[in-house]
Amino acid sequence: MACWSPASAPAPKVRTTQAQHSDLQLYRDIITRVRAGDNYYAATADELRKGNYPLKPFFTFRLPTHATLYAAFGERVMVALFWLLSGALMVAWWIRLRAVLPGPLLAATLVLIAGGLGGLLQPQTGLFHESWAALLLALMIALYRPERIWPAVLAGGAALMIRELALPMILAMGGLALLEKRWREAAAWTGVVALLAVYLALHAHWVGQVVLPDDPPSPGWSSMLGPQFALKSIAKVTFGIRLPAALASALLILSLFGWASVREGWALRAAILLAGYGSMIALLARTDTFYWALIAAPLSFAGLVFLPKAFADLTKAIRHIPHEGASA
Repeated sequence: MACWSPASAPAPKVRTTQAQHSDLQLYRDIITRVRAGDNYYAATADELRKGNYPLKPFFTFRLPTHATLYAAFGERVMVALFWLLSGALMVAWWIRLRAVLPGPLLAATLVLIAGGLGGLLQPQTGLFHESWAALLLALMIALYRPERIWPAVLAGGAALMIRELALPMILAMGGLALLEKRWREAAAWTGVVALLAVYLALHAHWVGQVVLPDDPPSPGWSSMLGPQFALKSIAKVTFGIRLPAALASALLILSLFGWASVREGWALRAAILLAGYGSMIALLARTDTFYWALIAAPLSFAGLVFLPKAFADLTKAIRHIPHEGASA
């Protein structure tokens, strides 16, 4: 499938030289140096400076989980694992939905999830930390069962340890557990967040050891580019890139409506993921961080399969609205 290529991603504004690195090359260079035995933080600081990337605040450095795994196993093995994880995601959603959707709609769901994965399945896209977080968060929702929370907690925790940008969805999972008075589950999500807090504290300390006073800071994350930018970004990293922009945006909105129309916990969580990260992109992302949309990609269009029932229920509800002047 011809989809977005991460090599075409626009470069951050702080990088102005003609010899600037791409983000993909940056990640590859860091992985190569870690594999050769270099310290992750020293190597990352050097490569960020070479590419005129910001080094402040500490979260301009990605967590070392991703680079360490790629350095240990190699890119080919990690690509294979990424594809296996994508297959597991498809199977998990098939198991989740086979009891609630007829055969044709179930098949359509898998096709739409595959379309959402289209941009992620290019071998180089796994170098983006958001791609792994996307698969793991979508898998988390598919695996979630109130009576058996640990598979979902493990998937969500893994996403969080790779990319801290998964934190809002983990907080949402914990918040829903509290609202639904499932204290054991809320404690599990709290434990995951506490583990991240320790990891981030160590990460900040280690970053502080290699950052220099004159290293450039980040330009910030409050661009307020709006819903249109969020919709275009999600379309760009899915099969939506092959559709007219207006049509892709309309389908994404309808998909969110479809997820929100299903009165099931897994559908609510999918809707929260899409609406939450869409809002984050609209409010906080810069043009060069549009790849945050990768996190929403797998489930971005799958909600369309719920529209027939949603519209049927809506039509039925409208027909049962008493007409003005009708007798009581």
